Amino acid sequence: MKYQEQILFIISFSLLVYYSQNDYDDVKNRYKGIVGAMLFICMMGSLRTYNGPIKTWQYFWRFVYWLGVTYNAFLVYLSFQNEIEARQLMKLGDSKLGVPVVKEMHTYDDNCEFEWINIYDNLDHYFLVHCVNWFLVAFLLRDAWLLNFWSFFDEIIELSWQHILPHFRECWWDHVILDFLLGNTVFIFIGLYVSRKLRIEQYDWLGRGDRPIHKWLLWSDHRYFGSTIANWGSVTVNFLTGFFIMNQLWIQPKCWMVVYRLLVWFGMGMLSWKETWMTVKGETEQTGWARYLVMWSLAIETYISIKFLKDAGNIQYVETPGYILYPWIGTILFCLFYWIYLRYLKQEPKQKQRRNKLIKK
Repeated sequence: MKYQEQILFIISFSLLVYYSQNDYDDVKNRYKGIVGAMLFICMMGSLRTYNGPIKTWQYFWRFVYWLGVTYNAFLVYLSFQNEIEARQLMKLGDSKLGVPVVKEMHTYDDNCEFEWINIYDNLDHYFLVHCVNWFLVAFLLRDAWLLNFWSFFDEIIELSWQHILPHFRECWWDHVILDFLLGNTVFIFIGLYVSRKLRIEQYDWLGRGDRPIHKWLLWSDHRYFGSTIANWGSVTVNFLTGFFIMNQLWIQPKCWMVVYRLLVWFGMGMLSWKETWMTVKGETEQTGWARYLVMWSLAIETYISIKFLKDAGNIQYVETPGYILYPWIGTILFCLFYWIYLRYLKQEPKQKQRRNKLIKK
């Protein structure tokens, strides 16, 4: 994205947060929500005519892009409501909604005896969605190394957040066998296999090539390091907000809206990751709009997850222990400072040569 578009994002999202503070006047909130959604669509339309990075089926991918815009416009409208009105609005899509998500709902550490009946009990709709999700993520990232790292890291995220989201509490064999070995690894390679059979371009986010691990471009090129961290961060936030929004808006796990969100995100992700890969390779023939849209989606979903915490569903309001909080803070700061070092402080050989030539002249 261009710097002007980044500034536009910061200003526009800051204004949204400022004007959407809780107000229990429902009529006023609806008015502000409609105006906000209209301004969001106008802002997206003002960026120039969208021509996506995927050149085949251009009309289809334009439809996918604007479907993502309408999804975000709805989230903008929702963000201007209070938590009571927002939860009742969900009944327009499913009359069964509008009631609290039961706090005593099924968790996956009820009985951790390593027995077939317990394993079979955990092969529910969540496991099916879990497998489909990893199949689709394989289509997005298309890098076996990064996907398998994320597969392992996904379990760390669940362990880090299980004190707040009880749904993440699982038995050891659920983490290792059902999730990591069966759900994650198998469907990652099925997704990669299908994408290769369809002759879809494969990505190399770590800059491996034929290099040894210590010479991967990830360690020396800010574009590779930045894109890897951006992938890691965006997938993490998307994963967490999916559960938080479900609880904050009292959406039942089997509601069609959960699948709809997954598919909209898949469409936006296909365009966004293609744009990111083209930027990593140094290609400039793309707009960056899909990444802009994904940034909006991550930001607005996070904001809604925080704003509607009051009387949310299956969430525990407890402090995060230091042994979880501090390693996360340290990891984020290290990634941030290392990217700054690669981007602004470390000079590439060609840059040094050009500077030396200028000095000699």
